[in-house]
Amino acid sequence: MKKIIITAIVAASAMTGLAQAAEISNMQFLQAARCRGLAASEGLGKLDTASIDAFLKQETGSRELPIRVSANNKISAAQKEGDKAQGAKKDKLLAERSSACTNYLGAATASTGAAANTGN
Repeated sequence: MKKIIITAIVAASAMTGLAQAAEISNMQFLQAARCRGLAASEGLGKLDTASIDAFLKQETGSRELPIRVSANNKISAAQKEGDKAQGAKKDKLLAERSSACTNYLGAATASTGAAANTGN
């Protein structure tokens, strides 16, 4: 009887942990990673990344290794893409950063950063 109760408690704890860990999907996590890269881009006008860094750090622990590796790759690729972008490509990335990334960067920071850098 003791073994059954212990097994049930362990199973319930595991299910609770899974439910708490799944607050955002892997796709949303990877989008946040891309936004982090765009925010850190010197070519787009670097934004403060402290809040998104904290968010990604908090969310990373619940992710499997391939997702964490993919997130790191997305951060690097987006930052490089932003650093090299010019003209219409730069405008497109700034628009992405000020729209799709507002949930992760904060609406005021992203729109201010995009507005400040549209003339570059």
